[in-house]
Amino acid sequence: MATTETRPNPGDRFANGTIDQNERTQDGTLRPQDLAKDHPFELRHEVTRLNKQLEDISIALKKGDFKDLVENYTDWKRRLISNFTAGIARGLGLTVGTVVVIALLTWIASVMASLGVPYVSDFFDYVGGLIQESRDTTS
Repeated sequence: MATTETRPNPGDRFANGTIDQNERTQDGTLRPQDLAKDHPFELRHEVTRLNKQLEDISIALKKGDFKDLVENYTDWKRRLISNFTAGIARGLGLTVGTVVVIALLTWIASVMASLGVPYVSDFFDYVGGLIQESRDTTS
């Protein structure tokens, strides 16, 4: 392996006399100056790779409608309308969901009561008696 002379530079962690070509650093990576000496077109390949990554990022942002997202959150009127409609939709969904669940539970309980399940039918008889007493005392 050929040795290469380095110039002392206080900020350079590799400036300690001579180094072997392709010698690895303590963390196992090759030194950038060694890669450039072995592969003169390494920088061109690196720039090409970075340009490809930038194109991929650009395509992903276009597919994700990032521009529309930024426009929605920078315009306060759009954000207000968007949040208002989202709140209405959540409230309506919660209300409809609650009604469906309660109706389903009530239907299941009434089927169980009509089949004569011991505790369920006793409970509904008790509640029915309370309602009848309340109607008798108020009229």
